[in-house]
Amino acid sequence: MALWKQALAKLRGSGDEVPAAGDTGATEEAATGEPAAVEHESDESAGAPVADVLARELEAGIQVSIGDLQTCRAGWRYRGHPVMLFGPDAPELNDPKRRRAFASRVHLHPCSSALEEEQRGAWIASSDLATINASHDGGPFTFCGDCLQAAAGQGASTPGFDFLSHVRNCGDSYFAKKPQYWQAGAESRPLQGPADGSRGSCPKCGCAAEASHWQLNADDARLLSLPEGICLLCAERQVQGCLYISEAELLDAARARYGDLLQKAAKAPAPSWKLAEAMLPLGWQPLLRRLQRMLPPPELFYSCGHSARVAILAWPDRARGVIEHRGETESEGDGDWRFWTRTQIESELGFRLR
Repeated sequence: MALWKQALAKLRGSGDEVPAAGDTGATEEAATGEPAAVEHESDESAGAPVADVLARELEAGIQVSIGDLQTCRAGWRYRGHPVMLFGPDAPELNDPKRRRAFASRVHLHPCSSALEEEQRGAWIASSDLATINASHDGGPFTFCGDCLQAAAGQGASTPGFDFLSHVRNCGDSYFAKKPQYWQAGAESRPLQGPADGSRGSCPKCGCAAEASHWQLNADDARLLSLPEGICLLCAERQVQGCLYISEAELLDAARARYGDLLQKAAKAPAPSWKLAEAMLPLGWQPLLRRLQRMLPPPELFYSCGHSARVAILAWPDRARGVIEHRGETESEGDGDWRFWTRTQIESELGFRLR
């Protein structure tokens, strides 16, 4: 397809224009059922750095070989960008309807052996399902059911799924273990991380703490057009894109926010799922939504058993708690208490990409 070849030639800094010689995009689409890109060239690309051009092209999608992608626990990356895959070549499928059905699925990870074949061509994008459908013929494109369940648990469906949220929830997999900011259509930016010391209260939620590392660094706040002093939990909710901060630092910020609430309240708040959603990082939200279908609201940051071990979520009447530490197992308990690790319970609920 001439369009993607032209785009890739431009991204690679080629001085020679790839000829469109007999481009048969529409004819090929009709014959094969594979998606053809809708042309959306822009003068804005002229003179832009190669990395910026690549980031913008990835919003609508480019065609690559699967072997060009880097596989991580949560899915794929292409030159540092989290991406979805769609429209894979399928020369082995002779039936046009089957080929079209295969090409119209959007995948989050290599859910079949066909998506592990390095020589197979496919389209990738870093935006969302609506942009893919608007930018390509051959649709409508829909998420692969197996990929959805692997990312969002059993019973997940397309209407409630967002790729950016998936990237945010799986930041430990997509990004290096350093604070950074990413959004579709732009290169990721390194950040300094949480601020040392405490600088007043959060201008968004009003929480405050004497501890360090619960607020966004002032320089990072200016870079992301956020108010100075904003807490990490508000920052990840307010920013346009994906703010990656380590899970341990986000949980420390959540403890600070909840501790501040307890200090200001006349009495401890009653457990509720809305409270849990407000107090915990965004990466915990999919698990919270699944648990509330099965269990009553939990206590938060609850000291359990004789050792006062702190569970992020706890049900005292059941002597059960959810802890974050990924190295621990369910068999480890404290008196009558038994604990799930977050990884363990997510796995049991079908979250296979965490």
